[in-house]
Amino acid sequence: MIIQDEDDLKSKDLPVTTPALRYPERAAGRRPCSPLPDYETSQALALHGLDNDSLITLYKPPLRRRFIDSRSWRAGLIALSVYIILSIIIGIPLIIKKSQDNDKPLYTANYVVPWIPKPTSSHYVTNINNFSSSPANGVSPICNVWATIGQLDDAQNSIVGEVLNTVSSDGRFSITSNASYINNMNVVMGDLFVGINPNTSVTDTTILVNMQASNFNLFDQTLVCFSLSNNATGLAIYIPDNMSLNDQLLFNITLLYPQSPIAAQVYTFATYLPLFAQTFGDFGDYVNFGRVSIEGPISRIFVSSITASHILVETSLESIFGQFAASSTLFVSTIQAPINVNASLFNDPDLMFPTYLEVNTGNSNLTANVTLNAPNRSPPQRPNFIVNMRTFNGQATASFVHDPTSPPTAMKLRLENDLGPVNVMLDHYFQGLFQANAKLGTASVIQGTASSLDPFDPTLDRNFFLNYVSDTRTYGWIGWGPDSWDFLEQQIGEVVVETSIANCTLFFDG
Repeated sequence: MIIQDEDDLKSKDLPVTTPALRYPERAAGRRPCSPLPDYETSQALALHGLDNDSLITLYKPPLRRRFIDSRSWRAGLIALSVYIILSIIIGIPLIIKKSQDNDKPLYTANYVVPWIPKPTSSHYVTNINNFSSSPANGVSPICNVWATIGQLDDAQNSIVGEVLNTVSSDGRFSITSNASYINNMNVVMGDLFVGINPNTSVTDTTILVNMQASNFNLFDQTLVCFSLSNNATGLAIYIPDNMSLNDQLLFNITLLYPQSPIAAQVYTFATYLPLFAQTFGDFGDYVNFGRVSIEGPISRIFVSSITASHILVETSLESIFGQFAASSTLFVSTIQAPINVNASLFNDPDLMFPTYLEVNTGNSNLTANVTLNAPNRSPPQRPNFIVNMRTFNGQATASFVHDPTSPPTAMKLRLENDLGPVNVMLDHYFQGLFQANAKLGTASVIQGTASSLDPFDPTLDRNFFLNYVSDTRTYGWIGWGPDSWDFLEQQIGEVVVETSIANCTLFFDG
């Protein structure tokens, strides 16, 4: 209730006696940003009995219907993530392969080269590291049975021993030592010679061992053990592990086969002689080897001539020189030392697999002269020979010629050199694709003037096509027949030679 002042009552007109209805004055308009409702809204709320606790609740607009709910969004995001991941996994390799295909000639290989594992060492007759273990031939080893023992008149009063045994000419042979190039460097040295006895009156195979030790204790502790039977010959040398730098052991081993009219049949022949120089003579027709394994770290190896189905020659820090003939596999490997080999490869076209040659060294020169022989009666449908050669920081030189009795053969060759030059020569019977690469040097492919006819189809002309030529890369095809895509897809022969910072030269005799 509002009570007016007295002055205000006097100033007003006298009251009217008749009834009258007076509407209240309009309230001042609310500010535009005021959170309170205006007068009319307040009255409407009061008349309808509504609570005015929250104007937000009153004027909250109805919820809009979502076009896609949260579960659909999550499914879409998952699908998008899967799409991006698959695009990365599939797309990037395709892009890389496409870029690589643009850098290589568009030649397809119609023959999958089989994986030819490195042949394991032949079964040793005796255990290399444990003389007390059971030998492979079931005969217990006999050790230090010396025929003679003497003492030298030198500064150390060295002790020497010698033993000579007559052994079987056939079966399995192994000559091994447990010497370590880490622990026994310059204190253990030896020589091995295997060959034909120059004395024609000797009809048996003999093995002679000479040992020299710097003192009697070392002589007594060193074991020279034989394990002999009718079809197995095993010689194992066990070096004591307590040798000092003042000690010294010297060995000389000689194995001689007789000049018998009946050739010796040696199924497996294996050596593992670290720190030895191993020399093999020319066996001619007196010995037939099946599998040969010549191994030993820091072991210089020289072979006059050896023929076998499988040959493995491996050392390190020492050179390999020799002449080898193989019909299945030939592995020659060293490191930081030169390789110089003459290899004769034979392949039977009626068999399923090619003959494999691998020559590896590093930080030194690689020289290989290879003669190929495969009596193909028709154009080969698979490679007769697969050849891999590699070195670095040395010169790589290789030549490939056919035996005079052999028709054209199919060969897949790859020769790599990292820092040194490459020079490869192939005779006028090679047919197939070729490629020469030199990243920072010059790649050259040259054809000589020698002529030849295709013995399988003398009407075909021999052609030489250069499909791409640049300073660092050249590829093409050489052989008998047309330069057509269908014909190239049927090609078996292939040669790839490459180096990095030196020159690469590929020469065809004709």
